[in-house]
Amino acid sequence: MQVEFSVTLLWSLANNLSFWAAALLTNSTLTRRRNAGQTFLGWVLFAALHLVTCVASYSINITDDNINFLSMLVLMPAAAVVLYADERAARVFTSVMGALIANVTTFFFCGTTLSFIDNTPNPYNMRTVGIFLCIKAFWFTVMFFAYRRFVSKIVQQVISVLGKQLKNYVPIPVYCFVAFAIVNRLTNTLGILPGLPDTRVYFIIFYLIICSVFVILYYEIFSTALWSSRALKTEAELNVASNIQRDMLPNIFPAFPDRNEFDVYATMDPAKEVGGDFYDFFMIDQTHLAIVIADVSGKGVPAALFMVIAKTIIRNQAQSSLSPAEIFTRANEQLCENNGEGLFVTAYLGILDLRTGVLTYANAGHNPPLIQQEGGRFEWLRLRPGFVLAGMEGMRYKEFQVTLKPGDCLFLYTDGVTEATNAALELYGEKRLEAALNADAAKGLVPDQLLPYAKSQVDLFVSGAPQADDITMLGLRFCEYMPSNSKEETL
Repeated sequence: MQVEFSVTLLWSLANNLSFWAAALLTNSTLTRRRNAGQTFLGWVLFAALHLVTCVASYSINITDDNINFLSMLVLMPAAAVVLYADERAARVFTSVMGALIANVTTFFFCGTTLSFIDNTPNPYNMRTVGIFLCIKAFWFTVMFFAYRRFVSKIVQQVISVLGKQLKNYVPIPVYCFVAFAIVNRLTNTLGILPGLPDTRVYFIIFYLIICSVFVILYYEIFSTALWSSRALKTEAELNVASNIQRDMLPNIFPAFPDRNEFDVYATMDPAKEVGGDFYDFFMIDQTHLAIVIADVSGKGVPAALFMVIAKTIIRNQAQSSLSPAEIFTRANEQLCENNGEGLFVTAYLGILDLRTGVLTYANAGHNPPLIQQEGGRFEWLRLRPGFVLAGMEGMRYKEFQVTLKPGDCLFLYTDGVTEATNAALELYGEKRLEAALNADAAKGLVPDQLLPYAKSQVDLFVSGAPQADDITMLGLRFCEYMPSNSKEETL
């Protein structure tokens, strides 16, 4: 169908307005590569190319929108790739989505509005096209502000987190755009047009269904993408938290290369990105070494935050030259304050006198350690443990002593070791742990060899079953007495 060139030009401008609407949506979402003026000139160039293709196409057949759609599908992503600095997938996704929104708005809201204002059988005249142009300007203004208010920040959040992974979503708006072009072609072929009284109701119902489908589809897309982006963002934050937590624990070995009296080694494998287990070891003074292993109830970020608090409090109290029992008593009082989450800590604290080999220790509800003395077997150092830390105010703790001789070894762990389960939901248990430490393969191993060996035995037992709890171990080997001529300090 051919009409006067003036009508063709005005109709092309009306369709070019859709290009500009999509450009505004794209510009309000993406990050400009250049300044605002240069970006605008870039859009003018691409919009001019679109206008030329529209004029050429509509001069042949003003009812055929195929070239208009194809031109937008090619030029919009091209403009976005050239003018913006986000990931390529984000630029393509956003620009094609903007083109789809602009065209859906045109054919539903604008077309329907026109049918109630102008009932001319042949809409391709200067008056009707002029009215249509004004209607498009109105609805595009509404669309733009609605997009800025309710949608753009969500899209920006998805883009910022998903990044290159957004390429998995790029085909969706492209397919939707092509599907919309096919639907539009079908309605034109069947004569379902907004300006015809006999088909107006069918047009509204048909496009209402189409628009509903697109709304639901994009809601699902952005819901999925948004949750994916939030999950990735959370994962990234947890990775940062995990790195911070890991840096808070002593992880450089040998820990005291200038000390020959002892050898200490520790490992922690969290079940989640951040865990509630922790260990610590530090010199209180020149003659006393403190070792700590603990397990905070719960998992994830709350447990990790409480772990930081507990570790800091215990270390601060220990460096005040208090006894293990008094350290736990004071730490318990501090941890009970403002413990709104109701978390608690099982902990084992030992202070080794390097001059005598006497280990003074206290146990706050923690798993019993194993001790190897005089080259013999690892045996349980079982004493009735005290109450957990942060569980109840006013608790008093007891302390005990054991004398280590050169070559003796102490093995500490959290319940993630003994409670590790295999696919049959069997517990690793204390018996298997004791057997592993006393196996021929474990004989003569120093702590930095013994702990990886013990972990390998746990891994062999679980056989790939998911890790349900943090696995933390600490090994201490007493090597020799501190020389008598060293500077002495009393605890």
